[in-house]
Amino acid sequence: MPKRFHEDGRLTAEGRAELARQGVEQPKPASRYSLTVVTSTACNLGCPYCFQNTEAALPGRFDPPRIAREVLDGAMIDKIAAFTEPRLRATGLDRLFVLLFGGEPLLNRWGCVELLKRLSQLAPLTASMVSNGVLLTPRVAGKLEAVGLRSVQITLDGPKELHDGTRFTRAGRGTFDKVLANCAAVQESTGLRLSLRLNTTAEGLPLLGGLVADLAERLDASRCNLDIAPVLNYDGMFDPVMKRSADDVDVLLRAYADALESGFSVGWPGGSACGFCGERDGGTGAVINADGTLYSCWETIGKPGYEVGSVEDGYQEYPADRWVSCGEFAVSATTAAQSQAFDDALTVGLLEMLRTRRRRLAAVEAAERTGAEKADRTAAPAAGPLAVTGS
Repeated sequence: MPKRFHEDGRLTAEGRAELARQGVEQPKPASRYSLTVVTSTACNLGCPYCFQNTEAALPGRFDPPRIAREVLDGAMIDKIAAFTEPRLRATGLDRLFVLLFGGEPLLNRWGCVELLKRLSQLAPLTASMVSNGVLLTPRVAGKLEAVGLRSVQITLDGPKELHDGTRFTRAGRGTFDKVLANCAAVQESTGLRLSLRLNTTAEGLPLLGGLVADLAERLDASRCNLDIAPVLNYDGMFDPVMKRSADDVDVLLRAYADALESGFSVGWPGGSACGFCGERDGGTGAVINADGTLYSCWETIGKPGYEVGSVEDGYQEYPADRWVSCGEFAVSATTAAQSQAFDDALTVGLLEMLRTRRRRLAAVEAAERTGAEKADRTAAPAAGPLAVTGS
């Protein structure tokens, strides 16, 4: 940003005017109607930090109590379609985006497939899924790809020794090798794109570089997005202990640089408002539990006191603070300022890294084009009148 636009970390009048002129602060209009649908609130893992846990597991156990068990069935799929259709038409949008969510959505594979089939009758559909990857076999992935699934988000909690200590089955078995073997097999048999979310604690921070290298060896990095996320402390049940310091930002940026050099895609920070919770009462999308209850955000699904309506009755009156947007539920007032400063520093560093990389790649492509043009001119015959010969 030009220096005349800011002073002592604040926008000048000229800077504010320029941002307003360019519309930088205005969210981009939605291009599709977005639905998050839970197919099963149950989960086959017992991650201690999960925001859907209601209490910590008992000592020596790996199965923390969770939100109420619900499973999406055929009758509810029809009700979800009936709820969605008029809202989709009212927005004037002609495309749907569906996020399959849980629990673990693949505990109800039938529900995943049937939901996408039914909603695709309303409008052209693109779907993604958040899964722990344990049940993501090539056969299952192929069936879902055939009805609109295009990407799957998979979470890893660090290299094997750390991942298996937090993302274990409800019987206590580690999942690292199983998840990566499934991901590799799915890449070989389908066109699905993987979004790898690397959950990170202070213990895992110095190991990120090694994890990125391991993933690049096991998977086709060119078909993977990669995102690094500090583990959040929901309801005080898990202490992530990351200090969110300037040193932590530097380590994360080095890991992102390693990922880019290994061929992974890294998303631009920021962007448009969330299609699910960006507008109240289903303006651009909705978050629907398996029993048809409406919530504002994936973070509050199944939590008593955060319901905002149902697919049968629509959105109801509710207290203003019940509408929670992405990230709000996990950050307390005492840590909000520290979290914002950390996020801002990481965003600035990542933006500069991506912009520098984009400029470098553009320069390389320009040089290659120039070289190709020179080679073409050298190889072409000299221009001039045709020589006519005869005997």
